[in-house]
Amino acid sequence: MVTVKYPAPFTSVLVTLSKPILCIGLCAILSSTALNGQEESESLENIVAQLPAEMAANEVDPLTVEKIIPDITAVKMNFKLGWGIFTVAKSTMEINPIKYNERDAIQISAMTSTNSFADAIYRVRNHAISTVSADVSESFEYSAKQEEGDRIRDTVVYFNTEEKTARYVNNKNGENRAPIDILPGTFDPVGLSFFIRCLDIKVGDELVIPTSTGKEFFYTIVRVKKKVKRKFAIGRYEAFVLEPDIKDVGGVFKKSPNGRVRIFLSADDQKLPLRMESQVTVGNFWAELSEVVKQTETDGT
Repeated sequence: MVTVKYPAPFTSVLVTLSKPILCIGLCAILSSTALNGQEESESLENIVAQLPAEMAANEVDPLTVEKIIPDITAVKMNFKLGWGIFTVAKSTMEINPIKYNERDAIQISAMTSTNSFADAIYRVRNHAISTVSADVSESFEYSAKQEEGDRIRDTVVYFNTEEKTARYVNNKNGENRAPIDILPGTFDPVGLSFFIRCLDIKVGDELVIPTSTGKEFFYTIVRVKKKVKRKFAIGRYEAFVLEPDIKDVGGVFKKSPNGRVRIFLSADDQKLPLRMESQVTVGNFWAELSEVVKQTETDGT
């Protein structure tokens, strides 16, 4: 975590918010340990060998699992972010089909910025871009530009899908790490959030998915806890409630042994990320989908 120059609880929540909201909590929360923790990656062989048998049985193979890809003509989703009763930031996610090195791909772009109220305390401007294969089976590239207070980061991770490696580059300080080994079908944090939206999930599922930040390879674990019907900002929906495993996550979660994160995905083919909320010792923070903009509304056609 960054050095705190303002009231610790509020600042730490803003920093924590800025990372998970980029993909509405689905996995950047889980990757915070890899991004800010150990400098050296454990070997791929050891990580795979240490996976408990019951979890290995639930490992998802992104290359072969059946998917229902959401309609990406609804390219723009706007979110409000808050801490308790206060709205402190906004986030926008745009999804577009593109070409990447002559291959068909999907680009997920997520931007987060604090509002004027929060800017006066701790300014955040983050932009992450994930590029995944057109069939949503693996990541090609992940870049992140982060401005958090006086801290600026500019990083990119290149996924070599033929050699099964991921390479981390820090454009700010010139760091260029050696490639690390990954499994076929490995996703970056933002790409993983879109991949989960493509799965035909059901209550009781435990998803174990290969993930990498370029610094480390690890498994993201997400459990489908239940299905609810309730009102959200954009209307009333039936939704799946997902809970990521946060036992190894640092920051405010480390100090919150009973903390948890819940993600609400619409229980239809679109799997819209309707809401993310977390309970930690310094308070509750949340993100709510406030608007879905169709492509025809943005390009004037």
